[in-house]
Amino acid sequence: MSKPVVVLATSNGTGLGHLSRQLAVGHALRDDAEPVYFSLSRAVGVIRHQGQRGEYAPSRERGWIPTHLWHHYLRDRLTAFVAETKAEAVVFDGVVPYEGLLLARARLPGVRFVWMRRGFWRPGARTAPLAAAPLFDLVLEPGDFAAAGDNGATAHRTDAVRLSPITQLEYLDLLPREEAAAELGLDPGRPTALVTLSSGVLNDVVTPGAAAVTALLEDPDWQVAVVRSHIAAGRIPLSDESRCVELAGVYPLARYLAAFDAAVAAGGYNSVHELLTAGVPTLFVPNPTSGTDDQPARTRWLADQGFARHADASDLDDVRRLARELHDEHERERLRKACAELPKPGGSREAAEQVARLLRNAPRPLDPAPYRRLRAKSAMVRVLGPKGMAVARKALRKPPAAGPTAPLAVTVVPDAADGEPAAPQALPDGVRPLHLTEDFGQVQHSADPVEHLITGASDDYRKRRETILRQYYDVRAVGA
Repeated sequence: MSKPVVVLATSNGTGLGHLSRQLAVGHALRDDAEPVYFSLSRAVGVIRHQGQRGEYAPSRERGWIPTHLWHHYLRDRLTAFVAETKAEAVVFDGVVPYEGLLLARARLPGVRFVWMRRGFWRPGARTAPLAAAPLFDLVLEPGDFAAAGDNGATAHRTDAVRLSPITQLEYLDLLPREEAAAELGLDPGRPTALVTLSSGVLNDVVTPGAAAVTALLEDPDWQVAVVRSHIAAGRIPLSDESRCVELAGVYPLARYLAAFDAAVAAGGYNSVHELLTAGVPTLFVPNPTSGTDDQPARTRWLADQGFARHADASDLDDVRRLARELHDEHERERLRKACAELPKPGGSREAAEQVARLLRNAPRPLDPAPYRRLRAKSAMVRVLGPKGMAVARKALRKPPAAGPTAPLAVTVVPDAADGEPAAPQALPDGVRPLHLTEDFGQVQHSADPVEHLITGASDDYRKRRETILRQYYDVRAVGA
């Protein structure tokens, strides 16, 4: 008997936290279900490293779909993907359950929907998305080492099942130090620091990163590895290339943590729980503008409790001073011992058990009332169109919507017969190529629109996807 299929979906995010959690949950689910992935993140190609199948859908911020149509597009894409994979559940990891996600939920009454909702919402974060919780069969909250310091909007809610922390280290084996160092191009005989300060999509990581690297290299015995993420917007300079290595696109980094004696890291969920679980003495330099995630509160609490050190990214003198203190073996040993007292993460297994239990029961009947309101609002946005929405946004004192106001004119460029990306074509002015492809490389690097397909897509699904793209793009031609 075949296992039920579960779609593990993620928002676009600004890093790899959503995808990493879902990969951990997918691994834990394997005995009970077949996981497939559906992500708005350009970094979704990392799932290949773990032999997983999935599909990319462009976020609204990618600017390929008119803003007033994007939620309808997401609805159609997710509904088609669930039909193709015959999925019985969708687990969404993200802060905002998109309107398009909820519209798909209304079209899929026989499919269970789960919201994986991280805690530690920063003060002032928009809390309207929390009202969507009753529309899900289940809400799960990944545990946090710093949960006692969480005073955000979700901290005292009772609508979620609270889990232990989730990290890929629940199932990944750390490579031995010498092997990890060799794979990363590092000298295993030297003390080594890791510098990983997020993607830089929302904040400046170059300035504090450069300050940390310079301070760490003041001890001539030390070497430094600087991470550049899959979706990096900035590049931290390597001040001494004889003792610095840039790690571009290394994933999952957790496998290599035995190579490092210390780290300077941002304060996102993923970094915190991987580094401290692995016992790496860490200076956290949190991103103060990371959407809803209150990185400063999380890392300040951990520092106050003695599990890590904390510096404000705007105080470069403090960043340098605390980075230098990581040279001190006694301080590093103190931090290692403190981290050893933290509970071992097991949240991915707990999440998998919750989803498996849900699959054993019939889907909960949908209350039609909220979906009628949702569909009415969505239809109104579509009727108003870009001009009407611009007037409405101005009246509400909201900034103009980003992205095109009309469907982009495109020529569809399918993969070649051998599955490789097609060769570039000369196109008329104002017409862009749209790549219809199974290639994850196109997803990450292409500035032109990409319609990504799960590997092994059926002919019926390909036809359905071509119908969808014609609804949301101005298709001028389809390449051979």
